[in-house]
Amino acid sequence: MDETTPVADRVTLPAAGARTVAYSMGGICPPARRRLRTFAFDPMSTRLNGRFLTLDIPFEKIRGPGPDGELVQVIDYDASREKWYAPIDLDDPYLLAQDGIRPSESDPRAHQQVVYAVAMSVLERFERFMGRRFRWHHEQVLRLVPHAFEGQNAYFDPQRRAVLFGYYRADAENPGANLPHQIIFTCLSSDIVAHEVTHAIVHRIRRLYSESTHRDVFAWHEAVADLMALFQHFTHRDVVLDAIATTAGELGKSAGLLDLAREFGESTGRGAALRSAIRNPDRTPNQFIAAQEPHELGARFVAAVFDAYLDAYQSAIADLLRIATGGTGVLPPGHLHPDLVSRIADEAVRTADRMLGMVVRAFDYLPVVDVRFGDVVRAIVTADRGLYPEDRQHLRSTLVEALRRRGIWPTSVTSLTDEALVWHQPDTGLNLSRGKHAVDLSRVILSASRDLDPIGTAGELRTPPAPEGNGNGNGNSPLPEPPTTSSVFREVAIGVTAWARANALQLGLDPKFPISCEGIHVSYRRAGDRLPRPELAIQLLQRRADLEDPKQYKPPVIRAGTALVVRADGSVDYIIAKPLPLSDPAAVTDDNAREFHAAGKQRLAEMTEWFEQLEGADPLSAWTAEHAIHRLGFATIHSETGE
Repeated sequence: MDETTPVADRVTLPAAGARTVAYSMGGICPPARRRLRTFAFDPMSTRLNGRFLTLDIPFEKIRGPGPDGELVQVIDYDASREKWYAPIDLDDPYLLAQDGIRPSESDPRAHQQVVYAVAMSVLERFERFMGRRFRWHHEQVLRLVPHAFEGQNAYFDPQRRAVLFGYYRADAENPGANLPHQIIFTCLSSDIVAHEVTHAIVHRIRRLYSESTHRDVFAWHEAVADLMALFQHFTHRDVVLDAIATTAGELGKSAGLLDLAREFGESTGRGAALRSAIRNPDRTPNQFIAAQEPHELGARFVAAVFDAYLDAYQSAIADLLRIATGGTGVLPPGHLHPDLVSRIADEAVRTADRMLGMVVRAFDYLPVVDVRFGDVVRAIVTADRGLYPEDRQHLRSTLVEALRRRGIWPTSVTSLTDEALVWHQPDTGLNLSRGKHAVDLSRVILSASRDLDPIGTAGELRTPPAPEGNGNGNGNSPLPEPPTTSSVFREVAIGVTAWARANALQLGLDPKFPISCEGIHVSYRRAGDRLPRPELAIQLLQRRADLEDPKQYKPPVIRAGTALVVRADGSVDYIIAKPLPLSDPAAVTDDNAREFHAAGKQRLAEMTEWFEQLEGADPLSAWTAEHAIHRLGFATIHSETGE
């Protein structure tokens, strides 16, 4: 190497391990954040407004080009053309100095940067709302494939642990603000990336929501993914400022801010965005009751959440408008003062963050299997009331009312007050840390506490093994055997399982069948008093093969499941059960067990009716002995809508 050697070739970065040693010896600390440029939602939006957006994401030690990180690995192989694209190195000094490569439709490396940046941004928001570090099963990574195939689709594939993005040519007659036959890359739509990565995250948190046991299950998957993509817009303050300035603060009139995948929708001949939070202003139950397709049903929930958001936002800025208008609240014609726009934008962003947090935090309070939208309402209220009991901003009551107007409420409650909606607390004094089958939870809590340190050594507790049975959501093949987990988790999981068997009837489970521990997570969420609330979320699962149809070649898997919310001292706060009929109901004398048995009979009847409906609607049912439920997956439901 001499004077003629290019500067970039003379720069030698130390290995990751050496870099860590240098920092620990008092050298320059690594940056906490990494800034990467992306399109303004998609290439079409950037071209029309001339704006690129910059995402501020955690700075992680990338293992190599791709990028190949600890949570996300970008693999750029084009299966349609059988071609590998050169990977981007985000640790290249030139890229570090200029917030990554300039986004470009013609450069595959820019595509890799966009999917990585958006995925990491979404993952970080989930971590913040859930109050714990996010990990995939067994320290695996999520693969992102920007040019996976040629087609108008993008979807999460649980079996490959990958998000696959397609590309296609714009519609010849109605391409929107694109050229006819122009190549459109779904991986360059921030909305689509955020939507699909959210599917993967939800699958990690509640793996069995990929089994369609009710019309609401896949619809809830779609609703959460759309909410994350839409609320992701509010992380870009410049976009919010522009929307407020151009609509005089009436965000409901800002279609660009509240539209999802606009370029995709226009380029495929729809003439509009793929979906919109404000496209259906009719706040009545009619559309929710009539909806059947998962995207359509989920869109009704999304619309209700954004109804609540817009109502809460208008309430939050009412005092600002009164001050700015001398008490009338009626703005004069013309542009708003920049200072007023800035203050309104602050409220818009803060309210959006709070509303999305209410939805995401509810996951630990949701059932392990067979989720319904009524369960979601109760989980949101229970989780939020624990942190903000007084609800001074009335966000919780605003959201519940918005959902009610759209026809979304639990069927098993007597009213829509907080007291009626929160999950019932057990009256039996259940405690995991006491009694004959006591479980030592201290090592679990210590491990989770160590995981919160972003530059420290991760805790030793790791992801549990998958439970028995075919749980991949598609039914094509059983899940592969998971790697051996740490001895710490085995000890805790064995203890939790033994405790659950001893208390099965009080947990909505059958003591005569095996119980598996699907997950144990410790969260530290900051409450209204700004102090952390440590909490354990435990998932218990039980397969009931005795209730499965032995006449079918591959019948639907029948499962009961129970989610527990547990305090640090081991006391059980909430039991969220999805029971099934007990195998020996005559031997039950406990009132709680009787209630679980009755609820289990009703649930089994509803699932059986749903399975028959799926089988009758599938044209392949006449040609195969496999039940239709095993052919349902994320790729299927997305291809049905052209997403």
